[in-house]
Order: sequence, then C-alpha cells, then structure tokens
Amino acid sequence: MRAWMVRAGADGDRESAALREGLVLAGWPEVGDLTDVSTWDDLGSVLAVAYPHENPRVLSNWRGQLWRFRTVISEGDYVVLPRKDKLLAIGRVVGPYEYAPSAPSSMRHRRKVEWLTRDLPRENANADLRATLGSLLTVSELRRFDAANRIAELARTGTDPGSPTLTAQMRLVEGPEQLAAKIATDPTEPVRLTVRDFLALWNMVSRTRKAVATIRSSLAEFGLSTVPPFTEVSLDHEISVVPIGEAPESDRYAKGEATAELDLEAVEADDLGPEAVEAPVDEDVDDDDDEDQAGPTTPPLMSTVGRLASARTRVVTVSVTDPIVVAVERMIAGNFDQLPVLDTNGHVCGMISWREIGATTRPATALVGEAAILLVRSVRTNDALVDCLATVAEHGSVVVLTPDGRLSGIVTRYDLAHRFEAEVRPYALLEEVERRLRRSIIAALRQIKTSTGSYALPGDEARIKKLATKGLNFIEYIELLKREDVWNATGWMFSKESFTDRLNTVRGIRNGTMHFHDTEDDRKLALDEISTVLAMLKVVDPRL
Repeated sequence: MRAWMVRAGADGDRESAALREGLVLAGWPEVGDLTDVSTWDDLGSVLAVAYPHENPRVLSNWRGQLWRFRTVISEGDYVVLPRKDKLLAIGRVVGPYEYAPSAPSSMRHRRKVEWLTRDLPRENANADLRATLGSLLTVSELRRFDAANRIAELARTGTDPGSPTLTAQMRLVEGPEQLAAKIATDPTEPVRLTVRDFLALWNMVSRTRKAVATIRSSLAEFGLSTVPPFTEVSLDHEISVVPIGEAPESDRYAKGEATAELDLEAVEADDLGPEAVEAPVDEDVDDDDDEDQAGPTTPPLMSTVGRLASARTRVVTVSVTDPIVVAVERMIAGNFDQLPVLDTNGHVCGMISWREIGATTRPATALVGEAAILLVRSVRTNDALVDCLATVAEHGSVVVLTPDGRLSGIVTRYDLAHRFEAEVRPYALLEEVERRLRRSIIAALRQIKTSTGSYALPGDEARIKKLATKGLNFIEYIELLKREDVWNATGWMFSKESFTDRLNTVRGIRNGTMHFHDTEDDRKLALDEISTVLAMLKVVDPRL
C-alpha cells in the first residue's frame, strides 16, 4: 500500500472539479495524451517538445512527476489532496490514467478517486506528517514516517496514530521540511543562505558522497534545487534555494519566469530512469564513513568554471559612458591591470587595460567607450573547466558570465594554479602516506614470517597478494598496526594508540572530504593532519 499527494494547482484551481467529480488532476496543459506513452524515454521526448525552452533539470523533475501519475500510482493506493482552506481530502485511487481532451487544458490528465473524507482538519495529522505535505511537487509519494498506514487511519478514524520512528526522525522536521514549507508560502521569493547553513538543515557538516546523495534526494522530493549548485561552491558561498517542481501552469510560469537559464545542477545519471522515481527512501541513513578503497583515489577535476571562487566574486567594472579617468582611478585603487567594460544594458562588451588608456589621444574627459576596448573572452559558470584552460593560459584571464549572460567573475592564471594546487596536494600527500604504510607493514610481516614461519594474517594468501599488488584499505592498515606482533615488528618508537588514532583521523578526512572544496581553514586543518602522519612515517622510514 502506498500513499501519494496530488496537488490541485498552485492556487487550488482544480480543487472543486477534483472533489466534485472524484478525480485527481495533474496539470501540464501543453502535454497531450500519455495513454500510449509507456516508456521513460518517450515521456522525456514528449516533455522536451512541449516545453522546449525549459531547463533540463526542471524537465527531469517534471518527467518524474508525470511518470508517477501515469504509471506508478496504482489502483488501491491512497491519495491526499491539500485544500486551499487548510483541510485535507483523502481518497483511494480506483482507476487507471485517463486523458480527457474536451476538459479544460489543466484538467485533462486524470485518475479516478473514491474520496473517503473531504474535509479533514490538517491539524489532525501530527507535525511530522504535516511537514511531509510541504512539497512543491504536484505529484509526490508520501513515504516517510510510515505515511501510508497513518493516512489510511486518518481516512478511517480522523486520528493520526503517529510514526513508530517518530523520536528518531523528529529532528528532521526542523530541517528540510520547514525549508520547503517556507518556500511554498512564497515560491517567488527564494531562500538565501550559505552552503554551510544549508548542509546544517540535514545535520551535515561536509559534502560527503552520502551527504550529497541524501540532500539531492530530499530536494527532489520537495521539488527544490539550489542556484548555484550547492556542490560547486565553497561552504561560505551564498546560494538560493528555488522551486523547480511546480507544474508549468503555476503563476510563476504564467508570468514568463521560465527556468531555462537557471544555473542548476546538471541532470545526473540517477535521474535518467524510472528506478530513481520509484526508489525507496532509506530513513535509517548510515552516517559512517564511506567504504574504504585501496589507496587514495584520483582527485576529481572540478567539472565547471563556477567552482572557482573568483568565478563568483564581485567584479569592479566601468561603463562605456564613464570618463576614462574613472577607469584609471579604479584600476589604481584595486591594483588591476584591466577592467571589464559594460554597455548601456549592463552587459560585458569588452575589456580596457593600461595599454588602451595610454594609447588614447583624446582629452581626459573622453569616455571609456571612445578608447580601443579589447575583445572580451568569456566563459559561463556552467561551462566545463577544462574547456577554458587553454584560453586562460594564452590570454591570462577570462570573464565569467552566468548562464543568462550576467557578469559573475573573472578567472586568471593565478586562480587556476592556486586552485589546482589546493585540489591535487592532499591526494599527493595521501598517496605518499599510503605508500609508506604499505612498505613498512610489508617489512614488518616479512619479519614476523622469518621469526614464526607464518604471516599469521587472516585470509593469508589472498590478503598478502592484495597487500603486495594493490595495497590494503586504510582501515586494514590500522587493524594490522593494532596487533602487538605487527607493531613490535615495525620497531617504531611512537605510542601505538596515538599513531593509530592519528591514522584513523586521516582515514576519516580521506573518506569524508575527498573533494576538498571546503573553506581554506577546513582544508588547512585536513592538510595539517595528513602532513603530521606523513612526517612521522618519514622519521621511521626516510627513504623516498
């Protein structure tokens, strides 16, 4: 048994018809009959034709909603319709997907419903269940907090029996649910907060693989996204949380506020199939470190220009209508070699440097637009970083624009060199730590075998082969060093407990912050921990 929420439009415009005729109605007026659209790919093609100017991330979200409505919702499932007057209607689905071509355009996609209650006070549902109704999606599954059973009981008795996991999960009500509810109150006013505060809504402090997956799933559940993507900027960068799950007939779209130019995350592979739409939510999220891998992995190359801090930093500019002396003053004050020049519409039209200023033979009252402005070389925040490397190397810098053409920042050779050093250095240190650990432990095990005739290693042959050819996981190194015979065989004069504790800290850094996209302070602390362990290993094994 499953439970769904199907909204009756942003302003409840489909509510009366739904309750009067025993229906739930999905909207999407530009989309035609989906009766014969039976595959995920076909549905994507239909949406792309119906809304050719929409952002791919938004279309992916809409595809998930329509797929649920067309295919996943089954007869016998419960459905909740939140009413404009703060009441809830609860029913059971009694028919397959239907298309009514003669109905008003926003009421053609429909499922028949037997309403069990039409006027249940929303307060009859406990706070945790009410919070799950804050999604901006038109069609969403209510999966958390044992929602299906509780909705069935609400329809039968009007009383919410509560969730068996309420205590463990109640903390989440103070997080993403409230964020979604706040945006639902006024979807035209995005919530702005730093990435650090954004992560805290999920009780996260860093962007581990599990944290990112959990937050992305939650955002999808509520029909939200962030601009810029929360994965692509520093922890102290401010992002906007914006609605992307609203159906296209909402007021925002009626006003022409389409989303094609929003700087949203790219569509991930997980978005490209019905399995993702139907995937269950794991309420018991395991917060342990990701599973160790043998040796440090290759550092992830920053995928987009927008991940560079300078690409999203306020830029000093001049206008074509400014006197040249203004450009001179600003360049001297900021110690700049050149400045972006904006046209009368506020768009970047070129650059002006000391050379162009010096070559100008006009009087001091001449305008910037009268100088020989350099051709601007620009990239977008969502462009692949590797695509602009050659341009920056050749010309020294590029102007960075948002996807809709507004000035976002400037990237220079120094920015690239500094960022790549920050990206690569932790991995180089980790690789050396792993290499020295492996060499020392192999030597210790050989000494044990010489003395005892055996490595005394569980899984002897396979594990020794793995150690010799690929190396072990960090946790396996730690477990071996905790053995008295192995530790004594190393001959190290450190405290075993202190060193293995340090090594475990490095393991946590390695598994938890492998992207190293946090603040400089966070990065420095991580590098200090890794460097300390490496320095200790160099003392006992000074070989390169």
